Amino acid sequence: MKEKEQLLKEIEQAPDYLIEEVLNFLLLTKNNSKKQTNQASLEKQLQAMAEDPEIQTEITNIEREFLITEIDGLN
Repeated sequence: MKEKEQLLKEIEQAPDYLIEEVLNFLLLTKNNSKKQTNQASLEKQLQAMAEDPEIQTEITNIEREFLITEIDGLN
C-alpha cells in the first residue's frame, strides 16, 4: 500500500489544477479498463454461443432459409 500512501501525500500537496488533471486521468484510465473487461467478457460469451450446439443448429436452419432466397436471385 506504499504507492497509495505516496499518492495521497502527493495529492495533499498538489495545486487544485493538478488534482483536477490527475482525477480526469484516473477516471479515464478506470473507464478504459472497464471497457477492456467488458470486451473480454463479451468475447467469452460469443465464443460460448458459437460452441453451443443449439445455436449452431439454429444458425444452420437460418442459413437454409436464406439459401432459398439466394437461389431465387433475391439476395
